[in-house]
Amino acid sequence: MNVRELYRHPLFYCKGVKNHANKKIKTLYHSLRQRNNQGVYAININVAVGFSAQLNWCLYIFDHCERYNLLPYIVLSSPFYTLSQGDNWFDYYFDNLKLTEIDKKNVMNGLVKVSSISHISHIGLPSTNGRQMSLEYAHELLEKNIRIKDEIQEYVDSFVNTHFGQKTVLGIHYRGRDKQLEAKPVSWEFCAKAIHNYLDTNPQVEALFISSDEGNFIDWIEKEFKSLEVIYHDDKERGSEGNALHTQPDLGNNYTKGKEALINCLLLSRCNALIRTASLLSGWASIFNPSLPVTMLNRPYLNKLWFPDALILKKSRSEYLPSQI
Repeated sequence: MNVRELYRHPLFYCKGVKNHANKKIKTLYHSLRQRNNQGVYAININVAVGFSAQLNWCLYIFDHCERYNLLPYIVLSSPFYTLSQGDNWFDYYFDNLKLTEIDKKNVMNGLVKVSSISHISHIGLPSTNGRQMSLEYAHELLEKNIRIKDEIQEYVDSFVNTHFGQKTVLGIHYRGRDKQLEAKPVSWEFCAKAIHNYLDTNPQVEALFISSDEGNFIDWIEKEFKSLEVIYHDDKERGSEGNALHTQPDLGNNYTKGKEALINCLLLSRCNALIRTASLLSGWASIFNPSLPVTMLNRPYLNKLWFPDALILKKSRSEYLPSQI
């Protein structure tokens, strides 16, 4: 160990101790703040992570409220999806089924205290890595606590009736280079080979529904599978190659970004089976539909192996995976 390492080692140790102490203090503070909230558990999450990652945190809060007979009040105020500072983008897309008008007035009048956090660990919930939560239980929590806004649900139902109909549809979700820090990238050819393998043993498939952040991939799939109908949602907000649009709040319409993420996720959940890369967005298709058969083309790195992909990988249909090409 050289002199520089000897100097840096105690600094890193002290920083770790400080971070641990800050976490403990924040957990205690928020716990005391929520204790006298008239049965409402009120959390404002302001964090720079994606749509589905923040929904994961909502699930952990719903689980906590289920265990302790509390009513969840959730504010999602990340600038990634808000139209105006101070908005709650949770209310853009969902209705809170358990919160009464009286509860809402108590929040507005300050009788219910809202804890503002930047990480789910700040409220000290047990098992927040999600590994102990099944897909079926997560789905049950959603059914009990939220309802997708009528205009979004009706739009998705109409899209399915118009484009899917009675067809057998294979869903494909492909996340490109913007996910390479979380999982090993998958080539287009590897994905296409997996689709061919699936079609070889499932000739009843009549259409592919493609969801991707890379428009060029959708065009390529259309040329690769000319014998099948290729369906996709005409997203208005799509990132450029290697750049996730949702991490650039000053570009595009933030409400539309979240709405299209939710729409694509719901459409993937309505397919008969799903072939996908590592992504929380398509992982949430299995929360909306826990019985959805899934083939995962890659796996997140161990330190990025979060719920629900940690569970989905255990029952992924690996027989359709090609040899490396």
